[in-house]
Amino acid sequence: MLATAIIEISLLVYTLYKYGTKSIGRLVALMLLLLAIFQIAEYNICGGLGLNSQFWSRIGFMVIALLPPLGIHLSMMIAKKDIKWFRYTAYLSGLIWVAIFGLSDRAFSGYSCGGNYMIFQVGENFGNAYMIYYYFWLFAAIGLSIWFMIRATKSQMKSLLLLIIGYLLFIVPTSLVNGINPTTIEGLPSILCGFAVFYALVITFGILPNELKSKKRTKKKLTK
Repeated sequence: MLATAIIEISLLVYTLYKYGTKSIGRLVALMLLLLAIFQIAEYNICGGLGLNSQFWSRIGFMVIALLPPLGIHLSMMIAKKDIKWFRYTAYLSGLIWVAIFGLSDRAFSGYSCGGNYMIFQVGENFGNAYMIYYYFWLFAAIGLSIWFMIRATKSQMKSLLLLIIGYLLFIVPTSLVNGINPTTIEGLPSILCGFAVFYALVITFGILPNELKSKKRTKKKLTK
């Protein structure tokens, strides 16, 4: 957990340094920050600094609740197409879950440190609804990216394809782990965010450089 947090913080610093002046760079930096905070929250739940576990459970779930809407936003930013009602709906649903995890006394019924991942026991009636919310927007981002690729430029197509690959790099391994050992379903958020470090690497070293090159090519064409 701590090692993953260090990697994500390093990616965050690198992104801000190299792409901090770009809108897409700041969006990616926010995603990396939220991923790092979740890993720090897990570390503290496992007794890393002896801090309040319930507090960090809330923080962890609040930050990752915003990741799916940010993925939707990133896809639109790459394609340079803003479907406002869809983006606003994604963010609104994310904020509702942030409020639930931050304010509800029934949000969690327990948690424990499983060594390789955290086991979260989300409160009754919340767990299934949250997983539906999370997976809906993850697959919506993949579907949206595929749809954008139909009329995308070559550069946009490459970035969108990388985005899809990034999603699959943490969805597929997590699904395999849960399929092999169904008991790991209680650790689903933790396992997803653990594999999400590959998603972070793809965005940082794949999508952002491609987007920067695309803007440079566009500027050259305009000057000609």
